[in-house]
Amino acid sequence: MRKKLLIYLVLPFAFAFVIFTLIVVMYVSNLLTQYGVESGNWLLIYSIGAGMFLCLLKIAVLSLRVTKPLDKMKSAASRIKGGEYTAQTGVKQSDEIGELAAILDDMARQLGKASDAKEATEKRRRDFMANISHELRTPITVIRGSLEALNDGVVTDPALVDEYHRQMHTESLYLERLVTDLFDLARLQSTEFTIDMEDVDLRGVVRDAVRTMMPIADRKGVRLPCPDANASLHVPPITGDYGRLKQLFVALLDNAVKFTPEGKKAAIDIDESEGRIRVTIQDEGSGISAEDLPYIFERFYRNQQDNRTGTGLGLPIAKQIADRHGAEVIVTSERGKGTRVEVVF
Repeated sequence: MRKKLLIYLVLPFAFAFVIFTLIVVMYVSNLLTQYGVESGNWLLIYSIGAGMFLCLLKIAVLSLRVTKPLDKMKSAASRIKGGEYTAQTGVKQSDEIGELAAILDDMARQLGKASDAKEATEKRRRDFMANISHELRTPITVIRGSLEALNDGVVTDPALVDEYHRQMHTESLYLERLVTDLFDLARLQSTEFTIDMEDVDLRGVVRDAVRTMMPIADRKGVRLPCPDANASLHVPPITGDYGRLKQLFVALLDNAVKFTPEGKKAAIDIDESEGRIRVTIQDEGSGISAEDLPYIFERFYRNQQDNRTGTGLGLPIAKQIADRHGAEVIVTSERGKGTRVEVVF
């Protein structure tokens, strides 16, 4: 590239400069001859020759100043084209070439970030598909195995047959819940899916969610008081989808009850201050470790030590519903001391 630039850009200017200088020398020499100044011809020629040399030297230096960074930029561009997004030009100049090099370096950094994001998205997609396959395969395998055992007459004891039927029923319910959760999550993540927004009384939504979870809490022996302590507090309505908001709080309460031992309490409260409405779910359960806390809203993420029955989609769905309502979800927890979840509208 440097040779081509010298040939097509620098040399024509240098040649033109030489021709122009010779014409000037001849013209001045004739003038000096006409006026009888003989001794000044050689001095003029030497001066012009020295000037020509200095000008050509300056042209060569300028050409190197242009071609060297361009070579670096060409090399960096070639590496970027090959997928090496960490490539940088290394050109630091306070001129137009330096600005162009800075733009090229910034473009490489942006492409690198986009490439990393694409790889992370692809990894999440692969993990998601692998998790779906695993989650679907487990209940299907159990149901199929039980059916084959019953169909082949391997199991004939009435009590054992009833146990197989109960097991298949349990797995089919899990399978139905999993498919429903996947469908809900896919719809909530789609920008084309709209939810019905209207004025909603959050206090009513919370009470409705507690009534839904009360039988489950009673069966487990977990106390779940209805949030009527602040009945006199005025909570202004928000714009939202009543059904989806109830689904959000039911999911959070279900998680709280699931990890709260018998005899302990899981409570939900609602408050309003400084233009924000805060719904708080506090449980006295096993808590979440610091290692698990950053991942609780990821799809299919489950603490295998504490959660062996859930689909791993309840909290991601709850987070999507909160996001669609412009609400912030704040989770604080300590292992062995319970978990506090705040949904701030």
